[in-house]
Amino acid sequence: MPDSLERELEASISPSAPPTCEAVQPHGCLIAFDSDGRGVRLASANLARFFGQSPAAALGQPLDAVLGGDTVAGVARALASGAPGFTIPAGQAQVTSRHLYLSTQRAGRHVILEVEPHEGMDDELAGLGYAWGLRIARADCVNELYHHLLGALHALTGFETCLLHSHEYGGRSIRLGQQGCRHEPFPIDVDRCTSSPLMLIDSQAEPSELLAAAGPLPDLSGCPLCLPPSPLRAWLAARQARAALILDLGETPPGRSLVICLDRRPRHLAPPIRHLLQQLIQLATLREALLHEKRETRQRQRLLHERNTRLQWLAYTDPLTQVANRQRIEQVLEAELATAGRNGTPLALLMLDVDHFKAINDNHGHEVGDRVLRRVARAVQSQLRDGDHLGRWGGEEFIVVVPGCDMRQARELAWRLCHDLAQSHIDPVGHVSASFGVAVRLPGDTTRRLVQRADHAMYRAKRAGRARVRTQDSDA
Repeated sequence: MPDSLERELEASISPSAPPTCEAVQPHGCLIAFDSDGRGVRLASANLARFFGQSPAAALGQPLDAVLGGDTVAGVARALASGAPGFTIPAGQAQVTSRHLYLSTQRAGRHVILEVEPHEGMDDELAGLGYAWGLRIARADCVNELYHHLLGALHALTGFETCLLHSHEYGGRSIRLGQQGCRHEPFPIDVDRCTSSPLMLIDSQAEPSELLAAAGPLPDLSGCPLCLPPSPLRAWLAARQARAALILDLGETPPGRSLVICLDRRPRHLAPPIRHLLQQLIQLATLREALLHEKRETRQRQRLLHERNTRLQWLAYTDPLTQVANRQRIEQVLEAELATAGRNGTPLALLMLDVDHFKAINDNHGHEVGDRVLRRVARAVQSQLRDGDHLGRWGGEEFIVVVPGCDMRQARELAWRLCHDLAQSHIDPVGHVSASFGVAVRLPGDTTRRLVQRADHAMYRAKRAGRARVRTQDSDA
């Protein structure tokens, strides 16, 4: 660091008025005054280095008597326009830069003015801000967003290490930069006492006390020049960091997300650079909120789809046998019949009825009867192709819709199912059989006529002695 900057950081003036409990970093000075400008209420001990007047003499004086009329007019314009600050020539100030940057902010009935050396590189900031802002705004995920944000901070600040402490990562941190400052998760007790934005220029520089006039004083918690709290200074010292910049990404349950830049050397970031970084932080916060909302929307849509699928399954499924219920199998049959008629392809319908089912219920109870229906449904389903459809028609009756199947193939399938069922054993009933009726699509057919022919064939199988197959046009 240049010797002149070292002298600036170490410079201070012995107080001649009662000091407050606050102190500022000696690289800049701080003044607080009544919002009407009639009296200076607070001034840092190094005021004379910037404006040639001791803080003791400035307290209680009108602002223009301390800063001059042109500077006071600039303060008024900045406050009226909402600008974060403005630049003035350094003049007789004992600083190495050619300009001073005056940051203004209202604090209740007071106005706080922070004065810092400024080299003037504003022309470059617009282009840099646009380039990095574009990357942040186009980030497709939170990880990419954080990567671009940390990259922007590393490039614009030159700090050795830029890291993010976010509860998005379960309290851990991600980092970007050179090896140097050791890093651990940001402790909760330090997090709680850290306000943002926070800037530490040089932890080894002697702070400059704040002197106050009698009366109420403004809240200085949001002033970057104020000395960081002692827990944070201790945490930084343990990590060999002389300079730090801490910015707040906002609340991310269960806590804050902080961007932390560290360096082992003294570093001063001019207010325009800090303002640009704040804008990038705000852009990143908005982008993160949008990505979070998109992620939540996708999750809601997925959950809605899952629930709709579940509701549809419940609406179309027989709860006992877990095959299609009558409403669904009727819809399937109608659709398959329309497709077969349009394409001129065969379609078969099998209707089966469990034999002696009433006696099973009467002798063994409905629980056993339900078990029989479930076993019959599983046995039939296991013999079907992926494109075939099984549904419970009602009671102990089932329907099988078999696309692309002619009468010969349908009859063979029905006999195979009939034989397999007859050989099955279901405790405590024993062997269970079923009677089958087979019908195939005829030109101009309707679902009602097709089902009627299968139903009549099935009842012919019952009358023929059960455990057998009959078709729509024969008794064989």
